[in-house]
Amino acid sequence: MSLESNNAEYLKNLSGDSTIIYFLRVLYGLMVDYGVYLPSENYATFPVIISKSQLAFLIERGFADSLVKTLPELAARKMVQTLSIEDFESPEDVKTLFIESTGTFLTSMARALDPDEPQIPEWWDAPVPFAICSRGVLRLNPTAIQKFGQGLERLNAKNLPSKRDEFIVRVDGRERSRLFAFKKLRPSIYSLEDCTEDLTEAQDITWWASVGKACAHEIENRGGKWKRSKTQPEILPGNSNRKVLACEWNGQSQGYLVIDDIIAENPKPNPEIIANPVNNNNSDSAEEHVINNIGPQAMALLAAGQTQNYRENNYGNFSDKYEVMI
Repeated sequence: MSLESNNAEYLKNLSGDSTIIYFLRVLYGLMVDYGVYLPSENYATFPVIISKSQLAFLIERGFADSLVKTLPELAARKMVQTLSIEDFESPEDVKTLFIESTGTFLTSMARALDPDEPQIPEWWDAPVPFAICSRGVLRLNPTAIQKFGQGLERLNAKNLPSKRDEFIVRVDGRERSRLFAFKKLRPSIYSLEDCTEDLTEAQDITWWASVGKACAHEIENRGGKWKRSKTQPEILPGNSNRKVLACEWNGQSQGYLVIDDIIAENPKPNPEIIANPVNNNNSDSAEEHVINNIGPQAMALLAAGQTQNYRENNYGNFSDKYEVMI
């Protein structure tokens, strides 16, 4: 494994839930002398600045298996003497490992303690939509703003599933919903893609699949039989109960549905239809019923992770409320 891969693995695995001894190992592995832990997204909370020697001192005192997130408490109990930015003559020249709730970064001491400065990578301005979750906010690169607008930056970064490598956010606007796929590139940095059309088509496919299944149940309940045929079968004279339906999707032939429909005197009720009645007088309501119950399964086929539902009054003005759809 290359040095760059090792470094990426260190940064990915280190968090507030890591042990103090692992924190020290990462500092040695990255050849960094200082670490900064920010207990929360609120910069009114004082960050913990600590050196390798101070972490080693804690380990000698029996705190090797204590968690990084306990450092503020240990400092308050005077178990360790932490540092302040005033202890450094040139904090902008001090390489620092910075740990916050949204990720872990290698940066300078000055940038780590600047509440308005996210850790932007050097390829941020590439012609690809990127987003960064940093210090409680979501920020977009210029390409993402140009493609999707700046309204996405109003999403609450703390509510996004930052532990997942991929997830989908659904934004409900005045005219239509939009679906955005987030794919993690490195801790807290994601590529963005508008996957609305793909997922809408998946929902459409699922809807028509459910229609076909309901029709098949109805044929069987009436005592009939059905089968799929790649070629158009011949209908013999006098066989009025046989029907042959050509099946197409997006203009491409999918074969033929052959139905031998024998009407039973006492057809069996369809338990699925009884258990899940749909108001046939309201086509919009019926479609919404199917999409709400089946749509997320199609989403899961196209994008791993979870789908979140953000509701808003207009596209570009988002609320913090969301609903996880499994």
